[in-house]
Amino acid sequence: MRRINRPKESPRFLKSDRVRYERNQMLTYLRREPGDRRQRRDPLNDDIFFDSELRDSLSFVFSEKCAFCETPVGRDGGVVHFRPLRFAADNEGLDKSYYLWIAFEWRNLFYGCRQCIKAKGDRFPVAGPRASFLATFDDIVENEDALLIDPTAEDPYKSLRFLCDGSVVPLSPKGTESVAVFDLNRDELVHERSRLVEQMFALLGDRGSGALGRLLSSGDAHSGALLNILKRVSTAWLAADRPIKGNGDLFVNRFFNQWMNASDAQLEQLSNAVRQVELADAEAHNQPHMMPIYSLVDRAKDEFWIANGEIARIDISNFKAIDRLCIEMPPSRSSRSGTPALMILGENSTGKSSTLAAIALALIGRREAAKLKKFMPALVHSTGVDHFDQLDSLPVEVRVDFHFSSEQSSFLFDVSQQFILGDEVPPMLVLGYGARRFFDTKKRQRPSGGAARVRTLFDPLATIPYPADWLRAQTGSRFDTVAAALRVVLALNEGDELIVEPDFLAVRANGRVTPIDALSEGYRSVFVMTVDIIRELLEHWDNLEQAQAVVLIDELETHLHPRWKMQVMTSLRRVLPRVQFIVTTHDPLCLRGMDDGEVVVLQRDGRSCVRQIEDLPTVSGMSAEQLLTSDYFGLASTDDPGTELALARLAGDVVRRNTSGGNEVAPSDAAMDLVSRLVVGDSQSQQIVQEAMVKYLEAREQRNGAPIAALRAEAVLAVIEALKAD
Repeated sequence: MRRINRPKESPRFLKSDRVRYERNQMLTYLRREPGDRRQRRDPLNDDIFFDSELRDSLSFVFSEKCAFCETPVGRDGGVVHFRPLRFAADNEGLDKSYYLWIAFEWRNLFYGCRQCIKAKGDRFPVAGPRASFLATFDDIVENEDALLIDPTAEDPYKSLRFLCDGSVVPLSPKGTESVAVFDLNRDELVHERSRLVEQMFALLGDRGSGALGRLLSSGDAHSGALLNILKRVSTAWLAADRPIKGNGDLFVNRFFNQWMNASDAQLEQLSNAVRQVELADAEAHNQPHMMPIYSLVDRAKDEFWIANGEIARIDISNFKAIDRLCIEMPPSRSSRSGTPALMILGENSTGKSSTLAAIALALIGRREAAKLKKFMPALVHSTGVDHFDQLDSLPVEVRVDFHFSSEQSSFLFDVSQQFILGDEVPPMLVLGYGARRFFDTKKRQRPSGGAARVRTLFDPLATIPYPADWLRAQTGSRFDTVAAALRVVLALNEGDELIVEPDFLAVRANGRVTPIDALSEGYRSVFVMTVDIIRELLEHWDNLEQAQAVVLIDELETHLHPRWKMQVMTSLRRVLPRVQFIVTTHDPLCLRGMDDGEVVVLQRDGRSCVRQIEDLPTVSGMSAEQLLTSDYFGLASTDDPGTELALARLAGDVVRRNTSGGNEVAPSDAAMDLVSRLVVGDSQSQQIVQEAMVKYLEAREQRNGAPIAALRAEAVLAVIEALKAD
């Protein structure tokens, strides 16, 4: 960390109409009555902080480095609210409203790496009370005793001492909290700083290369840590003579001038000063340091998530139809707020549900997985295409890797010995919901443990606990939290509300009160599943905005109206921004709310093995018709959107039965009629195109796992060759 000179003038983006609108919406919400505000989510669209113009402004100010750990991030860094938007956390607990009203204050915006952003979260410890609600930024700074170092307003070296081994030790309460909150002694930082310190010391003996100047430039990695050490070396070197004064580039220039003109005897003294600092730093580890407030409150709860991050990679071997499958997930969303998610597409029997079950077994731990042992024989892989009762003896294996960590979570079922291996302690909370999401009004409680939370992924007869009794038991802020979340997921309007009475559970929507039991199947399914997720999360977290878990949902679109299909992922991700959703679907409408790189397609290849389709097109901005005709859903492409939908309905209407009882691979009459309308005309060229489309439809039905993209390429090539010959 080093001192940063922030321009006083805020960037143009923060004065734009878009920001002005968001600020006005936010302030209108904050001025509501407290009771009314508690049952509503604030309207701020956090995606605005991913705008490239704002990020470019911050990237320039902070020299394309993280403001806190000095890791180079280029233009891939994220916006950090020094005082968080919501749920500011310290040793006194959480406050939902702090500091939303300064969301667009230039002096509160920083540039950070993914690790520091995740480590900090919403933490902002203060000594004493916080500033008054809706106070100006100047009043906040004046009246609060902040316990985090602001590198744009103070000298970090007064609170931090970087050591030659790459670690950093605090010199003040601010330093203590900053090291803990930003996790500044994480392994990769210590290793890299140590390497650069060794390089700096080696370059002190080479005045001809010029490399030392580049190493200490403000835009280079960890130059602040190196400068902190070099200043102490300089003091030890020239203390008896005339120590070098100044900070930043001024100090570097003066040191270089002294160093370049030093005599051999003075260079020997410099070497001795380096050894002196190294010995002093070795002793610094033996000094007692103040325990940070944050570590006393939250470190145990957050330890896994800070250290490991979200799921990075899933490896599955010999699991039902899957012989080997590897799926990778991005570490963060590129242009939106929230946690990365995964949506799995594919035809029936391509391993979508199996993938969810595999992930669940790897994440619930060995003991909980053992409670599902009766379902294990059905998970064993079979290489026999015609004889599925001939199971392999190869072990069923699943491994899950995490971003920012070398730790893994695994599951292994030995088929011959019938035993299970895996982690003793589950690494995280995981919830699973099968395609049949039924609830039992007589079932009010769920057995404890990870196996019970994912059972519906394995047992089609398992049910979800009915939430009525639990909802009635929620009061005060806990009920407000639930009501605010359901308002978003159920798309309730301004005057709508959730009604919870001792003997009555209903939703008031569009001026009409409807008991939960009388709601449509889709509405009731979403309601019960959402409340079940909330119920489990609130057992482990104080609020839903900070709750972290993995939620697995099979066939997300089940029973949903098209309007809900289009908004369900967006709503769930907004209500639970730190939950990682992994879902399957057959419906293109459900892809709304997904980013590029968050959707995978599974299909069977020529050997009937499950494989992931590579090089998928961009999903963001596609219409439902475009999604249907892309490789995501594998339907043929047309020119007219209305015809595209008609062709989508003809999926599976190509193979027709002949008189002898066999299957004749040919388009049906309806498909042929549609193709004839797609290519109108009787010219030779138009007939060639029409014939190519018919051949493509036939090939698609009997492709035996051939990639759809390859079939399309062959069809196009055939058209070109035929036209050349014409």
